[in-house]
Amino acid sequence: MNKLVKVESSNFSSIICDYYSNGQGEFFMTRQQIGQALEYADPQKAIDNLHNSHKGRLDKFSVTLKSRGTDGKLYNTCFYSAKGIYELCRWSRQKKADEFYDHVYDILEGLRLGYLKLSEEHNSPYWQATRLESKSNRKLETDEIKIFIAYATEQGSKNAEKYYCNLSKLANNAVGIEAGSRNGATINQLNNLILIEHIIGEVIKEEIKRNIYYKDIYKACKKRIEQFKEVAYLIAG
Repeated sequence: MNKLVKVESSNFSSIICDYYSNGQGEFFMTRQQIGQALEYADPQKAIDNLHNSHKGRLDKFSVTLKSRGTDGKLYNTCFYSAKGIYELCRWSRQKKADEFYDHVYDILEGLRLGYLKLSEEHNSPYWQATRLESKSNRKLETDEIKIFIAYATEQGSKNAEKYYCNLSKLANNAVGIEAGSRNGATINQLNNLILIEHIIGEVIKEEIKRNIYYKDIYKACKKRIEQFKEVAYLIAG
């Protein structure tokens, strides 16, 4: 394991608790935040001491990875899996231990069940057919973007290649997924992606025929996507 991604946050007392995923159905918290939630005076040191007292048990439920601090620098950070978090609560003598256990259990169990549901969905023939359709549609959109890039270059753009990334980001953000994570999308997200990327392709084609300035074509794509999000109730109200 060399990467964890933050997937959820919750409020416990006055503490913001962040939850990280390894993408394989396991979820983690940092040593520092666990100690803060348990209200230790020195959170990092207290959990470190607790870990050392039960090292044989906790080593297999923890991992140390590089994590970026608020100053932008990378630091070694200890993360505990769900079992590690539960074990720390069990051995802690802090008054908040039981309350924090109940809180974190509900969050982690919800994340785990959500992952299992998504995994089951991804094994379905319907999801696989939808993903295949989205790939085919993506290829058609990419062909239109290539034409758009050549068009923008002719109109004087010095960095037209950026529109590959920019237009993909528009589509991904509209359905709530990160770059490179389409294989983890739900059926609903994939269906919306198919429609959004079709819209982008059609707007490009239509506006080029009208000889519209390339920057205005990009703005038109953004506007149409926002309109689609509103109609499809993709905008949280």
